[in-house]
Amino acid sequence: MYWIRAAVKRSQISQSRVIQVPQRLHETHKRVLKVQKELKGELGRPPTSEELALASDLSQLQLGRCLKAMAQQCFSLDATLKNRLKPGTGGDRKDTMYDIVSGKFEDDQYRRTQQRLMKDSLISSIRSVLSPHEVDLLLLRYGLMDERTLPHGFAGPLTIAEVSRLVGLKPDKVRRMINKCLTKLRPIMQSSWDDYESKLIL
Repeated sequence: MYWIRAAVKRSQISQSRVIQVPQRLHETHKRVLKVQKELKGELGRPPTSEELALASDLSQLQLGRCLKAMAQQCFSLDATLKNRLKPGTGGDRKDTMYDIVSGKFEDDQYRRTQQRLMKDSLISSIRSVLSPHEVDLLLLRYGLMDERTLPHGFAGPLTIAEVSRLVGLKPDKVRRMINKCLTKLRPIMQSSWDDYESKLIL
């Protein structure tokens, strides 16, 4: 019969919480609460964490982990929160948890900031390897140049012919110079990307 009682107990424990914790933590927590109640009656005050851990035959680290695990709670993203600090029209303005969490980052703003940082990092890497003239060729060719600095009628990535007109060189020479720059950059970019991936993994 013991295994039936144990199975029923495990089932009750697993269904009693959204965030499930091991059964031994439930048993330890019940023992801690019982000891805490006894110590409070004996001492006439709430016991300290050291006294509670000693009486429960636990280390302070084990006691802290047990209490922290059992104190976990879940909140619905659709739960209504009263925000008295947020200005509204007439009285308290109610928001949901989702409104607060989703409002921290605007997707478009985050994407623009990320693209700008990646662009600045790329240009900085290019400048460390190539000459200023070579850098200008790549920036013009691949649309990395600030469009406000371009002559009227030029925008975005430029064709080889458009780049050649701006720099005053023949298209074939511009193409050869750009290909040469890309060849020089390829191992550098691969090394930078490997470093970036290693940081992500860490």
